Amino acid sequence: MTAELQHSRTSALPHSSTSAVVKRLYILAVFLAVGFSMIWLLPKSESMKPTRLARNLPMQFASMQGKRVSVTGKELDILAKDTEFERASFINLDEPTHPAIEVSVVFSGKDLNNSIHRPERCLRSQGWNFSKQRKVVIKGAMPDGSGMPFQEIVCEKSVQLENGKTIQVMRVQYYTFFGHTAITQDHYGRTLQDMKDRLFKGYDQQWAYATFSMPVTRVYADQGLTRPGVKTYTLEESEAILADFIRQLAPKVVGQN
Repeated sequence: MTAELQHSRTSALPHSSTSAVVKRLYILAVFLAVGFSMIWLLPKSESMKPTRLARNLPMQFASMQGKRVSVTGKELDILAKDTEFERASFINLDEPTHPAIEVSVVFSGKDLNNSIHRPERCLRSQGWNFSKQRKVVIKGAMPDGSGMPFQEIVCEKSVQLENGKTIQVMRVQYYTFFGHTAITQDHYGRTLQDMKDRLFKGYDQQWAYATFSMPVTRVYADQGLTRPGVKTYTLEESEAILADFIRQLAPKVVGQN
């Protein structure tokens, strides 16, 4: 009897453990269902509060000269129809060896889910591989002199030239999101901020997703693709150039909180 009782107790343990796991999963599912259903209870406003990022980029400031770039292709097809764009390429007239810096801004429409998305998704779909990702704060970029948060992505990929030769290219990119008052580099943080503002302040808001990017030209030199004597820039030097550009531009286009 003792052996049978011991066997019975041992056999019962897996069933008890399984039941406990199932119970916890059930409770978690109910908790998540209730939590997500609360989104539909958040108040809706008739109009959206505008983003604090200016609609138009200045085409000339300090030693920078810009040229607007048209937005075409898949971006226009996959994003909501009321999504707006601002894109430009900037060169430094005082530093002609600096690579051009591309600035791209996407202004969300009423359908936020189809206007703004994680940039990592697009980059990977274009064949880019990420060699570095981190959160950075660019000191002095805000109008009041404080720091501005960004997500940095350093990405690389192979590109085939018309002559059939394959080369490696690298870009460094900083991006962040501008709401009506908040600025965040985190996609999920932006979603949470949206919910908080709707619940506690009673408004929907427009978001602007801004990216600042440039090529890392030392990669070309390392492959023998530049002429002797032409100055090129390492990743660290490119990061410094990009941060300095943002410090000059941001106070001119970011409204006071």
